[in-house]
Amino acid sequence: MTRDIAARRHHAILAKLDETGSVTVEELAQALDVSRETVRRDLKALSAGGSLAIVHGGAIRNERSEASFASRRTVNRAGKETIADLAVSLIGDGMTILLDSGTTTEALARALARSDRKRLIVYTTSLENARLVSRLAGTRVFLIGGEFDRNEDATTGPETLRAIARLSADFAFVSVGGVDPGGYVTDYTRAGAATRTALLNAAEQGFLMADSGKFGLELPSRINGDKPCAGLLVDQAPPAPLAAKLTEHGIQIHVG
Repeated sequence: MTRDIAARRHHAILAKLDETGSVTVEELAQALDVSRETVRRDLKALSAGGSLAIVHGGAIRNERSEASFASRRTVNRAGKETIADLAVSLIGDGMTILLDSGTTTEALARALARSDRKRLIVYTTSLENARLVSRLAGTRVFLIGGEFDRNEDATTGPETLRAIARLSADFAFVSVGGVDPGGYVTDYTRAGAATRTALLNAAEQGFLMADSGKFGLELPSRINGDKPCAGLLVDQAPPAPLAAKLTEHGIQIHVG
């Protein structure tokens, strides 16, 4: 009986998310006539199953099964462009850099293509990033091999990880799926987290990039480099509690 009741609550939560796209713990507690602790347990169970993503104070639809790469390009475009400009300001002539396939990294590739940087060497898992950066005169661009993921327009998988492990670069720039309330950077999938972790490990300095919409977003897979990251590039300063957690983890925040 208890299991059936929990299943009915889970169905009601997902139906609410289908209707509104996001929901708070307080709203669900009132609608379901249960405690906030019960709602939090339900959300954790649904998040573990991949049905939703937990954010501070509630939950949202899980983008892994909902939002396409094309649609994510339009989310907080201005914020991503701010982060991209900040990243370009860190890049010097003649550097070797690594780029992943995230939408913020794509904004960086566009900004690089408009810049006056010279003699760059760029390795990327993203077909679109390779196209964009190749517009910059004097830049050598290498597409990292592996299985092609048509949803991300990028390479992924064990062959990609092996290829990245052979690289050495000055900087890596990596988009993250979320920055959870504990100050950990997260991704939607294990494969994505593994690729981003490998890119960070292959660079002398690895930079994480997250627009303000990622703050508080708790996703299933953590991005964990072997060395401290050089910093988190953001468009707005995170809330004070989150900033404190990031500082505890040795992550310096750079605001564009």
